[in-house]
Amino acid sequence: MPDNAAPLRRAMETIRSLRAELEAARGARRVAVVGAALRAPGGIADRDSYWEALIAGSDLTGPYPADRPGPGPAGRGGYLAGALAFDADFFGISPREARNLDPQHRLLLEVAWEAFEDAAIVPAAAAGSTGVYVGITGQDHRAWAEEDPSPSWLIGNGHCFAAGRLAHTLGLGGPALAIDTACSSSLVAVHQAARALAAGDCDLALAGGVNLVLGPRSTLEIGRTSALSPDGRCRPFDARANGFVRGEGCGVLLLKRLADAERDGDRVLGVIEATGVNHDGRATGFTAPSVAAQTRLIESVLAAAGCTADDVGYLEAHGTGTALGDPIELAAARAALGGSRTWHIGSVKANIGHTEAAAGVLGLLKALLVLEHRTVPPQAAFATLNPRIEEGGGFEVPRRAVPLDAGAGGYAAVSSFGMSGTNAHALLAGHVSPASAVESAGGFPVSAHTAAALRELAARYAAALPDDADGFAAFAHTATHGRTRLREAFWVKADSPGEAREALLALAAGTQDARLQSLTADDALPGPGTARTVAPLPRYPWQRRTFSLRPLS
Repeated sequence: MPDNAAPLRRAMETIRSLRAELEAARGARRVAVVGAALRAPGGIADRDSYWEALIAGSDLTGPYPADRPGPGPAGRGGYLAGALAFDADFFGISPREARNLDPQHRLLLEVAWEAFEDAAIVPAAAAGSTGVYVGITGQDHRAWAEEDPSPSWLIGNGHCFAAGRLAHTLGLGGPALAIDTACSSSLVAVHQAARALAAGDCDLALAGGVNLVLGPRSTLEIGRTSALSPDGRCRPFDARANGFVRGEGCGVLLLKRLADAERDGDRVLGVIEATGVNHDGRATGFTAPSVAAQTRLIESVLAAAGCTADDVGYLEAHGTGTALGDPIELAAARAALGGSRTWHIGSVKANIGHTEAAAGVLGLLKALLVLEHRTVPPQAAFATLNPRIEEGGGFEVPRRAVPLDAGAGGYAAVSSFGMSGTNAHALLAGHVSPASAVESAGGFPVSAHTAAALRELAARYAAALPDDADGFAAFAHTATHGRTRLREAFWVKADSPGEAREALLALAAGTQDARLQSLTADDALPGPGTARTVAPLPRYPWQRRTFSLRPLS
């Protein structure tokens, strides 16, 4: 007798096979953030200080730094301290070349190194398979050119050389791209990096962006678009919103396919579930945003991740505080995300200004912190909703820190929109990395490029050393296997936190201690064992000097 059920069984098998392929494709797109580093106004140099400023609702804008060559732009902004200072010797760059090198390129070098250290991944160990994706727009440093420029001027200032120098200096052999889509540059860079990882173009990727304001001309040009706040305050979503203030910053992520990160025992700071990029097309004006384009983009990213609007509990908006942009962005977000539950929205631009090419990645870092702490910070400079923004659709602008309830959706989204019309969006999820117990190897190395940096790093290690046995073992494991051994190096022989701290303080003071053993490049270190753990260690103490083609104030 014929098997009448056979066609149905074959159809079900086909459906199961297609579902498996779809899940495999989605799995390949899931990207882990395994390391991150940043600079932001107000002396912010790590995720902890960033979160402290966000949760306090701080306004970190102020006048143009007086220690920079003038003239500077008028009005307030979110400026970095010491933006012209750089540890050129660490990266093997001569003083002459450092003076010609765009400070944005210098900043990227230091922050990218810190991202590798944060991930406890030695750049040399991943050199051949790491890509570089850098969002960069600013060109202010070009105005500093001498009449007879040095041969190093060209390769120190073109945008393409920002990515190329990172790859060259760190020995990274994957794709290296500089991306300029105006304000969405760094989130587009993250998107490109995620796509490259999914395609197998690289196994690790540095992705981020940088922005510095180094003269008045670009601010005058932006001011002619009526986008800047005349009173120097950025108030996203607020009834008083009248434009943005410019900001400076840098953010770099180290990305890896999630499956690979879990296999390798990486600490995962969060997961990029999906990203997307589109353009406004023929909008009402070349620089005018489009509700339809933004809505389509958010919906397409949700679909790519296999999620719905109800899964999103927080949106880190582009949110520049402009009369035109905020109402359009909220209309699109409400159309794509609106529902019966309450979801929260915010914009870090009220805290640090609009960091332009770095805005997307700094917004993404904020969203990761929201997921990590399960808390939405208060929206700085917000009192009353802009009357041009239609209420309803479930969104809420928090006036105080509020918990990110599980019922509100476990995901966070990030939007970044460029003045050129290129839009980017990302969907993020939290992640809890399983704890891995490691055995103490009876000590750990500490190393730096110079003796002065070594002493400073030893003091930082001593202050950060955990007192419990498990924390001490994790600290020692990370210091041994997650740091590049530099030319000034010592082995700290210690079986307990107390012994290690005493030896480190002796090293910091430049005094002798029997527990300190000088290391050469040929000295072998203990093997990593079968388990891997990543503990937070202090940042490298850069030995910076100021380099400038123009005389300082």
